[in-house]
Amino acid sequence: MNIRFVDVAVGNVWSSPEKPRDLDAPSLSRPADIKGWLSRLDGEEKGRIDLVGRLETQVLYGEPVWVVGERDGWAEVRIPEQFSYKDESGYPGWMPLRQLTFHPDYHQAWQTEPLAYVTAPFTRLRLEGNEAEQPVGFMSKLPWLGEVDGEAIVLTPRGVVGRLPAEHITVARTLPTAGGEIRVATAERFLGLPYLWGGTSSFGFDCSGLMYRIFESAGIRIPRDAGDQARFGKRVPKEDLRPGDLVFFAYDEGKGEIHHVGMYVGDGSFLHSPRTGHPVRINRLSEENYAREFCLARRYEGSETF
Repeated sequence: MNIRFVDVAVGNVWSSPEKPRDLDAPSLSRPADIKGWLSRLDGEEKGRIDLVGRLETQVLYGEPVWVVGERDGWAEVRIPEQFSYKDESGYPGWMPLRQLTFHPDYHQAWQTEPLAYVTAPFTRLRLEGNEAEQPVGFMSKLPWLGEVDGEAIVLTPRGVVGRLPAEHITVARTLPTAGGEIRVATAERFLGLPYLWGGTSSFGFDCSGLMYRIFESAGIRIPRDAGDQARFGKRVPKEDLRPGDLVFFAYDEGKGEIHHVGMYVGDGSFLHSPRTGHPVRINRLSEENYAREFCLARRYEGSETF
């Protein structure tokens, strides 16, 4: 396996090179036009719905992937930071090779330097020698080199120095663990964001992708998918729920396969990214559909070994 780093704001990870449609083309370029892609999806009746079975997950600018194979301009990858029972080395899928890069200085810095974690929903990155800016989303992280005049100096995947507004980042090698109330407050910043199947970025989340990034921002590593998220952490009774706990829902009136996850926010309510056409919102656990399909709750208070 060869390590590479994501060189676009958001990299879509597909189930195979044949799965992207013509309307997905803006997301396959470098730089990737994610806003343009989402606009095209919304212009088609089944644009977002038909991502099911096509889009597996997403990776953010600067994140590492393992390349395990190549075919016709595509890389077969594993995402080591996204735990999944699908593959022990990381979440599996395919990405365009053009969206990946490698520079030895970045590789070294990624392993040893503090990281600048983007904690704003979005910020702008300006590369050295280039006045143009590019969007960088929530929980993107780049090696931090210092701060000058209110700007964080970072290293980008191609080995070029860039600048970010210092007010939009947190500098740490590993983010400190944050409690449930802080996780809830962070999640509430995304209320109203449209659902995106496979989404793990502030351009759009699916249910487990939202939980994955919120917990990452709180210094807690959890698996990528809802079914895997339900296997770890401490199981807690429904009557003992605390803000920041994960609540899970399953088919067959809560007895079948887990298909959904949200975050308990208190007062019998939970925050979640429901499904296509239904943006991030807060619902009550007592509502008929959720009461019928609720199956269990988990509490993560620190990162676990998977």
